[in-house]
Amino acid sequence: MVEQKVISLESEAGFRVLFECATVSILVINEQGSIGLANPCAEGLFAYSPAELIGQPIEVLLPDDLRARHAHHRSGYFAKPKTRPMGLGMELYGRKKNGEVFPVAISLGHYELDGETLAVAFVTDITDQVKTKKLVAEREAWFRSMAENSPVMIWVSGLDKNCTYFNNTWLGYTGRQIEEELGSGWATGILPEDLEQCMLTYTNAFDRRQSFVMEYRLRRHDGQYRWIQDVGKPTYIDNIFTGFIGSCSDIHDQRMMQEELEQLVQTRTAELYRALDREKEMSELKSRFVSMASHEFRTPLSIVLSSTSLIERYVALQHDERIQKHLTRIKSSVSNLTNILNDFLSLDKLDQGKVETEYDTIDIGQFMNEVVEDVQATRRKDQQVLILHEGDTNVTVDQKKLRYILVNLLSNSMKYSPEASVVTVTSTLNPDALIIAVADRGIGIPEEEQKYLYSKFFRAKNTGNIQGTGLGLTIVKRYVEVMGGEISCISKQEEGTTFTVKIPKAIYP
Repeated sequence: MVEQKVISLESEAGFRVLFECATVSILVINEQGSIGLANPCAEGLFAYSPAELIGQPIEVLLPDDLRARHAHHRSGYFAKPKTRPMGLGMELYGRKKNGEVFPVAISLGHYELDGETLAVAFVTDITDQVKTKKLVAEREAWFRSMAENSPVMIWVSGLDKNCTYFNNTWLGYTGRQIEEELGSGWATGILPEDLEQCMLTYTNAFDRRQSFVMEYRLRRHDGQYRWIQDVGKPTYIDNIFTGFIGSCSDIHDQRMMQEELEQLVQTRTAELYRALDREKEMSELKSRFVSMASHEFRTPLSIVLSSTSLIERYVALQHDERIQKHLTRIKSSVSNLTNILNDFLSLDKLDQGKVETEYDTIDIGQFMNEVVEDVQATRRKDQQVLILHEGDTNVTVDQKKLRYILVNLLSNSMKYSPEASVVTVTSTLNPDALIIAVADRGIGIPEEEQKYLYSKFFRAKNTGNIQGTGLGLTIVKRYVEVMGGEISCISKQEEGTTFTVKIPKAIYP
């Protein structure tokens, strides 16, 4: 009887094609629980050979511990057959020929054939789905465990922008129940004046699937509104957007400190500007005073110098060495005072940036000889100045500033060197630069004081009663820099000093 029905079913060509080619496992069972048909997909799923399942009880495809109960459920189905999923809400399992058990999903259908009710079971292996579901569940459990123990506030939102989760840290901070916060309830805790910008930032980031960082004031459980930093990022599962996750930290104290610091900076900046304005005023007053005083002193000094020269003529015939000695002392003092005033004026112009360069082409050898003549009055008894030059003699340079530099360096070498000593001036003109070195065998400069060498009013402790203002080297260095050059010094106490000035040729017009 069963054999005839099988042959009758298989004679239907259309059914046969669908049955054989279906990618889901199909089993046909009669009321006695015997398998009447099994398609190739079912045979492969349960690891049976073709036609091996025909006539076998359906329970052979169930785990051992479920077989007895299944017979009862099968009888119940045939009593009231209808199309439905099998075991709704239950975990179903199948058993392969080798005894391996695996999870399945089963849908049931039925039809009548020759007055007999037959059940059709569509079986799907859901091993991968179960594994994925288990992995998702484990990850969810892990996330919730991490989130609930996190020191920062954590929230999660779904595809509708509404929040679906807040951790205990958030709830403890706000003092509210989870039911009050879900959806958009959390927004009621935001300071009203921050709410619009907060929601706009969140909505824009959500729509664009972009991360965001925002700050707003949130009401704490004690009623105080405190600054919160909220960092949100989009979440994905298998590259499918699922919503957002965010973390919040209380930054109120840091924000208050930052605002206090900014206010302090503004206050200090304003004070600094006021101090700079006062300094500028004082500098301008000083400049005006130096300029005025220098000019006011220059006139009487000129008169004194002129008068001294006239007196020299009047007493020249008397040949009185005492008078001549005093006149020479007067002229020397006037000259020193004039030099001091000139130094003040030069330094003031340098400080104000009013110094400009004026280039001329000179014969460096002749120029050096003239400078040596200029400092004759400074030369000590039996001192000699040795001039050496190497290279071309024509050079384009600001001769006024170069003259000041060399006069100052030569004068210092003579003042701080003993009698009968030799001061050497070496100049070299190469394709790149003019290099001038002034070397002596004088008292030298203490090593610990050399870092102050170019500071205003600096005088080494070993200079004793030798006259000087401490401005000369300051002006020398500034003049060298104005011409784009550099100055260096090598000195050892009681052995001598060498100053080297290098002015690059590239700056010459």
